[in-house]
Amino acid sequence: MRVESCKWHGGSSICDKCECGEVQDEKHVLFVCECAEVCELRMRYRDLFERMFKTLRVFAPSSSKFIPFLTCHHSITDFEINAFLNQDSYRLLKFVSDLVSIFDTG
Repeated sequence: MRVESCKWHGGSSICDKCECGEVQDEKHVLFVCECAEVCELRMRYRDLFERMFKTLRVFAPSSSKFIPFLTCHHSITDFEINAFLNQDSYRLLKFVSDLVSIFDTG
């Protein structure tokens, strides 16, 4: 993630995968980044996100599809992040592995 690499190599910590202008940190990578590849990955693992993202459906029509990212204005707590990462699921491990592969490609 750029938030870490910029500390060691200099440069910007802003996400280079999407256009939102946010720091590329854990929260951004897991939930906010709108990069097509990341959104596609979240769609593939949507079962991991549906509980957390259900608040977005309150404002959407009942027929709306799964939204594969949180807006940068959505406030997410450390408790929510912890609950997400503590899901007892092999799929969570696979999702994180696939996600790291996207961001490791530079």
